[in-house]
Amino acid sequence: MPKETFLKLSKEKQQKVINAAKKEFARVPIENVSIKNIVEEADIARGSFYQYFESKEDLLIYILKENSEELNNKLRNKVKETNGNIFELYIFLYDSMIEEFTDNSDQELFRQIFINLKSSDENVFDLVKKTKPQDIIEYYEQIDKTKLNIRSHEDLVVICDMLNAITRRAVIKNFKDKSKEECRKIFLQEIEYLKHGIEKKEEKDA
Repeated sequence: MPKETFLKLSKEKQQKVINAAKKEFARVPIENVSIKNIVEEADIARGSFYQYFESKEDLLIYILKENSEELNNKLRNKVKETNGNIFELYIFLYDSMIEEFTDNSDQELFRQIFINLKSSDENVFDLVKKTKPQDIIEYYEQIDKTKLNIRSHEDLVVICDMLNAITRRAVIKNFKDKSKEECRKIFLQEIEYLKHGIEKKEEKDA
């Protein structure tokens, strides 16, 4: 998070630094981001950068948190609206993330983050985990469990982990494929398989 020095800057100067950072983060994967490019674009001294933020990762977290907080507010309202239907919540989360990450001026920034987000890349993965939308499992008490084949909180954690993986992969796919419609269709199909199972049930004799 930003240091007090950054927060004391005028809004105009803060935005200049943020805009310069977004431009650089959109250019290359985070490990290749150049603080030199950021300070030159923002027209500040290199030393000033470290008076504002601990690191480039710290700066990126600050940028991403703005998006996740707005998404969390929407999610809280949706929990009530759907009466805690976990599958509807994940579909809503997917649609909201696509709208937030691919339909605005920061699309290239998010593309760089998501296409380079691999489970093997612990630094980037941990960074995004700090700024991602609130885990739906945190709404455990409000989730409708009457239609779910679960017996404990741990069972629901497993289900949410699976839905998180499906949703994250589907969002990443949007940055690689041209057809959003096809990506969403596949995502909904995966949700249905998880919802109803893939094993064919044998019909009982009448």
